[in-house]
Amino acid sequence: MRGISVCLAAWLAGPVCADGLDLSEPAPLQAPALGLAFPGNQPQFYDLLRDAGMSWARISASWRRIGRENGSLSFADLDRRVAGLQAVGVHPFITFESDADWATDPATHRVKNATPTDMTAWAAFITAVVERYDGDGHADMPGLRAPVRMWQAANEYVSDTNASGGWAGSNADLLIYVNAAHDAVKAADPAAQFVLGGTAAFVMDVALVNQGYADWTVRQFWQDGSELVYAPDKSRGPEVTALVEDRLKFILQSARYDIADIHLYGPEDRDGGRIAALTAWSGGKPLLSSECGGPNLDYGDSYSPQAHFMAVIERNLNVLAEGGLACLWFGLGEEMVTTTGNARVPLYDMDRQPKPGVYAYRLLSRLLPKGASVRQIAGGWQIDGPEGEQVQIFRKGGAADSEITHCVPEVRLDRVLKATNAVNCANSILVFKGDLGRDILNE
Repeated sequence: MRGISVCLAAWLAGPVCADGLDLSEPAPLQAPALGLAFPGNQPQFYDLLRDAGMSWARISASWRRIGRENGSLSFADLDRRVAGLQAVGVHPFITFESDADWATDPATHRVKNATPTDMTAWAAFITAVVERYDGDGHADMPGLRAPVRMWQAANEYVSDTNASGGWAGSNADLLIYVNAAHDAVKAADPAAQFVLGGTAAFVMDVALVNQGYADWTVRQFWQDGSELVYAPDKSRGPEVTALVEDRLKFILQSARYDIADIHLYGPEDRDGGRIAALTAWSGGKPLLSSECGGPNLDYGDSYSPQAHFMAVIERNLNVLAEGGLACLWFGLGEEMVTTTGNARVPLYDMDRQPKPGVYAYRLLSRLLPKGASVRQIAGGWQIDGPEGEQVQIFRKGGAADSEITHCVPEVRLDRVLKATNAVNCANSILVFKGDLGRDILNE
């Protein structure tokens, strides 16, 4: 990593220069714990993931788009996206969607995880897809650079109306569906990892209230201006209890999978309880977040550059500190169709200009090399590097603290500055204690 001299005339009274890091420049390395969900279908933009220091990207494999009623398969679109990601050093994380109308129960077409009429055909489709990207030299995608190891099915399976995933069949059929997908993945590639479909943040928050772990009201705004609200009494009702016990916990405890998944939106301070509960309900399985993001607008928060920057920092470090494997940020560009609450989460605006979350990712990519560990400390986090490096990060700070070594000014989110007599860190959004200059920011 590079040490860069930065001039501060833009935010100090006079032109003062100090050692620091320019986060407006692309990240020099890709961190293994950083990634993005839904980079879009245009590979010409995938270099933006590399420039943000990311190593993973979640994309979908649609039965409707790949399969045909006659049994033939067309991989052109998925090949293009996999090749585009691998060309910039990003590993694909692929979520299956059983959305082929000709192969599923018409009564369940309102969700992407429609119920297959023939589970053998569903399994055969999955095996064929995994075989194409497993890198074993048999029926592989031409030009495949590395095996694809992360596969998922049954995204957000709890709701029977979820257009992003969902499940509208029986709980017994859902278990068959998940297990068929798991077994099909392993049949093609025993080294692959199978991730159970993620639990939506709204669902998890309702479940925590239902099970007596929380007492909050859960909210979600939709594009049509409507709002879904579950007060505590509603979350504790018999219908919710049935969903939590007979679907969410039943699948977590009964299905075959390697890694559990939780989607993280809304208040960041809920993440610890969410992760702890899902880990317990899964029997201690490893966990990741295949969708995460902020600032979320469902709870009265507003978008600001500072809020976007801090949401990236807090959500990623909180997940890693709780033992999660990774947190995949939601969306590359704001053109995505999503809920009103998540409309400002993506990293680039409509004109593909970087938002401050990009600067936060470029910082995290330098702080989280392979082998780094994160833990919570009072007011922030401590990162321990693989070679004994240690950095403490705090949400805010002041110039009076002589232990502060670096800071990110609230008015210059694209800069990390070295604390000196000429650099006042009082109005900073992040402060650091540790030898960033030698161990973290320099190459």
